[in-house]
Amino acid sequence: MKVNGRKYPIETDFREWIRFVQLVEDEDVPWQIKCQLLLQWYTDCVPEELEEALYALGDFLAARDFEDELENAESDVPRPVQKQVYSFEQDADCIYSAFRQVYGINLQTIPYMHWWEFQALFAGLPEDTEIKQRIMYRSIDLSTVKDKNEKKRIQKIQRAIALKKRNQRKLSDYDIGDMFA
Repeated sequence: MKVNGRKYPIETDFREWIRFVQLVEDEDVPWQIKCQLLLQWYTDCVPEELEEALYALGDFLAARDFEDELENAESDVPRPVQKQVYSFEQDADCIYSAFRQVYGINLQTIPYMHWWEFQALFAGLPEDTEIKQRIMYRSIDLSTVKDKNEKKRIQKIQRAIALKKRNQRKLSDYDIGDMFA
């Protein structure tokens, strides 16, 4: 990973990045402590430019270096925050079984898988897997469903598979700036 033009080795196994996501989502950990913990994903040394180091980890998490140039150009444009439609913690059994069923990969025993490979395989899971069905139902905007019976059916499914409520807070420029104040 590059930070200000210099390469720094980082953890790349998918398990570590699932832990990373869980740490970012953990509202019980104060941001100052969380940011210090996130820097542990650098394996040899932490860049001196801490703010840039954290942004670089976010870029790796989002696989921004893995995108083609067109997508890279679009990633500079602010995107609206999207609704969370899956949780590695709550959906672990569905994700595990989908990888086992579709790819024959046992996520518990595989010695190593790069985070970007995991993300590509996850995105490529067929729509008929349970995790993709959950994602689809969680992402439906009920205001777009006109049929009253269909709306009730989808609401029932959404309640059954709803993610536990959390005060989700994303790392903003202000949060990072506050850490260095």
